[in-house]
Amino acid sequence: MADSGTADRIRIPVEQLTLGMYVCELDRPWQETPFLFQGFRIRHPQEIVLLGEVCQFVWVDAKRSVGLQQQVSENLLSVAAEHLQPVVAKVDFGQEIQAAEPAFHAAREHSLRLLEAARLGHELDVKQVKVVVKECVESMLRNPGAMLWLARIKNSDEYTAEHCLRVAIFSIALGRELGLRQAELEHLGMCGMLHDVGKIKVPSAILNKPGALTEEELLIMQSHAVEGRKLLMSNQQVTPAAVDVAFSHHERLDGRGYPRGLDAARIPFFAKIVAVVDAYDAINSDRPYSKGKSSLEALRILFEARGTHFDEDMVKLFVRRVGIYPPGEIVEMSNGEVGIIIGCSPLSKLKPKLLLVLDEHKQPRAERVINLQEAVTDARGRPYRVKEVYPSGAFGIDIEVYRRKGLVIPDNL
Repeated sequence: MADSGTADRIRIPVEQLTLGMYVCELDRPWQETPFLFQGFRIRHPQEIVLLGEVCQFVWVDAKRSVGLQQQVSENLLSVAAEHLQPVVAKVDFGQEIQAAEPAFHAAREHSLRLLEAARLGHELDVKQVKVVVKECVESMLRNPGAMLWLARIKNSDEYTAEHCLRVAIFSIALGRELGLRQAELEHLGMCGMLHDVGKIKVPSAILNKPGALTEEELLIMQSHAVEGRKLLMSNQQVTPAAVDVAFSHHERLDGRGYPRGLDAARIPFFAKIVAVVDAYDAINSDRPYSKGKSSLEALRILFEARGTHFDEDMVKLFVRRVGIYPPGEIVEMSNGEVGIIIGCSPLSKLKPKLLLVLDEHKQPRAERVINLQEAVTDARGRPYRVKEVYPSGAFGIDIEVYRRKGLVIPDNL
């Protein structure tokens, strides 16, 4: 039986939890669990299983729960799991990267061709883009880590095309967390690939301006949403949802976005997903006017804007998917040494596994794998601690070089 707490908070044994309940407190400190945020609504049966591994009971907020009085049987839970989670045939990262690489590069090539065709006024070959997006989705259903690793490798000379591809990949990852099925993920991936196509109508002098835009230039930049809608509406192969995303991915929940100032209720579902991912990748990438911030800083900015700019639940799920220390990011240790994040246990999200590659003088050193879950020390007996997190590519480190040498095998993705 569930014990009553306050009028709205109910103490419930983990085995009695159901989908839709809002967990507001645990029987242990949150930092000792794999859950990133204090307070969340149960959306997947797997979350109940994970709660059962770390807790005996929790407190549920009745007001913020959905269908609290409805008891769900084991059969109904299994049906819900089937519909909420795409079927994933898990394979090893090392095996999946072999299939993911050609799919990723093909998608990148088609993203470049798509924008070039639009720039020249040719019809967009959407059919071929659908093929490569399908391959990306299939790879991520087998093991999302491979595609997410490849998305960390950036070429600043092709920002717009690669940005569209990364938005597609990370949108698929977020859609997977939201429980979308394969066909829906493929549709979402197409929306991500096409969301910024209108930027080909923005003059390169504005698109690549190293300083702040004037008010007039900002209006021209913002016109890419309208231009994208025009371009996509003229193509019969493009779905209405993709048009909506191109038109609406800069709308904000508080109605302060553009081009129409839509409020939360009127922003399309896929546009809300792409909005989160688009902002994350823009913050995390080098631009003509700013250096990319670390993934950790990008997630912090998103989290602060949840509920006003971005859908709160989507932000939380995206943070959970990306993780505080995602593989491929670069960290500087408190002693000055530099390493590549190669994994992070879900039960210890603040203590990643690293491959140390530079010494305290930022010179190459003998590679060493350390796990901050363990009591590891440097040559002087000082414990290793993370000082700062940097985007992939910082300190001139090419993460893919180390992966190809077999020194980096990301795990826990």
